[in-house]
Amino acid sequence: MKRINNIVFASPTKSRIRTLQSIGRGLRTLEGKTECKLFDIADDLIYNKKNNYTMNHLIERVTMYNMESFPYELHNIDIRSDKSDERNRNSLFKNV
Repeated sequence: MKRINNIVFASPTKSRIRTLQSIGRGLRTLEGKTECKLFDIADDLIYNKKNNYTMNHLIERVTMYNMESFPYELHNIDIRSDKSDERNRNSLFKNV
């Protein structure tokens, strides 16, 4: 593929090589290409105050983004009507 403008991570992985290789493909320069967007999607199904492995893998990838100085934004999307766990979600990335 010559022109990759968007990358979607929608499966749980924490492989540094796989993650950076995928991002590198999106960062390849081409005439007229100015950016590549990465959508890193993970669920936050917390049960009994324990993170699921998908969230743990996301935290590992965010650590990689920090180590590589990749600019990023985190967006939480609450699909439940009860927002009482919002404090738990926000605290996950406090130490990343």
